[in-house]
Amino acid sequence: MKENNTFLIWSNEHRRWWGPGRHGYATRVADAGRYSESEALEICTNAMLGRRGDHPLPEMPVPLKLVNFAVERFKALYPGYGPEPLP
Repeated sequence: MKENNTFLIWSNEHRRWWGPGRHGYATRVADAGRYSESEALEICTNAMLGRRGDHPLPEMPVPLKLVNFAVERFKALYPGYGPEPLP
């Protein structure tokens, strides 16, 4: 799967990334599931059914390219600190 079309899914409810194959959750980007754009949008659209307007979206698709940029930016701004929990 090309990075430009690869998405991770952030769960606001669980405060974690969706795991691979739509199973479980991961605290680290490296352990998160990779989804195509269409699959990520399908998952997140289904999660919005029954959503209350005063709560954040339950699940959010996030392009892998954006996640990788944020991780690298964090590392550059805060040398010696990791942006993610240790394994």
